[in-house]
Amino acid sequence: MNTLGGPDIAVKTQQTVWAQGESSLLSLPVKGQEMAHVGQNFPLTLLGEAEWQSGMLWYHVQWSAPKNSGNGWITASAVSYNAPSTMLSHASIDVLSSDLAKYLRQNGDSVGVAVYDITRQRTYTYNGNVSFAMASSMKVPIMLAFFDKLESQGQEPDDDQMQLLTTMIENSDNDSASALFFDELGGASAITNYLQKIGITGLEPNDDAWGYSTVTPQTMVTLLTLLQQGKILTPYDRSIALNLMRNVETDQQVGVGDTVPQGALVALKDGWVVGPDSLWVMNSSGIITRGKEAYIIAVYTQGQNALEDGQGIVRHVCKAIADKLLS
Repeated sequence: MNTLGGPDIAVKTQQTVWAQGESSLLSLPVKGQEMAHVGQNFPLTLLGEAEWQSGMLWYHVQWSAPKNSGNGWITASAVSYNAPSTMLSHASIDVLSSDLAKYLRQNGDSVGVAVYDITRQRTYTYNGNVSFAMASSMKVPIMLAFFDKLESQGQEPDDDQMQLLTTMIENSDNDSASALFFDELGGASAITNYLQKIGITGLEPNDDAWGYSTVTPQTMVTLLTLLQQGKILTPYDRSIALNLMRNVETDQQVGVGDTVPQGALVALKDGWVVGPDSLWVMNSSGIITRGKEAYIIAVYTQGQNALEDGQGIVRHVCKAIADKLLS
């Protein structure tokens, strides 16, 4: 085979195949430059070229994302001709935007991003499974766990509890968050139990300082997806939670809130704090809807010398994503 090459193979042009797992798309078979990275179930289009190299069959394929496309080579063993049972697919940020991927690589491990494109059922990530300090984004799981506790007791929030929820989310009041976290819920164990109940991993609550709880960007997107899809909370409590997140005060809308185009509906929560390393943590997460298009995003930063540095990164990323996913 090394002398004569592999057997002839006919490849249909424009046929769709699907990635079977994490795979790199190369500029040339075997030793080419990495062009992009696709994950489970991501659709690719065969371009009609195939080559045997070092005993392996390679396909020339095209990938497509909103306002972006490219082509590269992938091993035949990494794709399937059979359509997956679910249309949910995964890819790296470089499939969505090579420019954004380059920007993120320049920031290294100090940034993590996860985006769920609801419209097309695709997830894009960069350091999506790296843990970051949550700061005030922890107020979202505090709120959700508190609503769940009331629901288990057949209750709705009273006026005092509603005041705590409102000031915690809309005004990002830390005292209100502490009252709910420590007094009403009883600390980190309540958050842990709630997350186990709804099948969420990747969030580690801190029992001493809730703002130093950690989460992965992908976990935050998954949690917000459950909320957006109505898979957690009663419809009544869900509507309250989303309404609070849609009415966050203006100075708490850095990133997701101040980069989307006019007319977009945003439910969000930001967070920032000086970490144990004396460097800044800053993040922004939210659910964005405009017309028939919608996506969920979480951008986390850490190790920043100044709050403005983190805010600049978050704004850059959120704006780039909005430009790609909203018409």
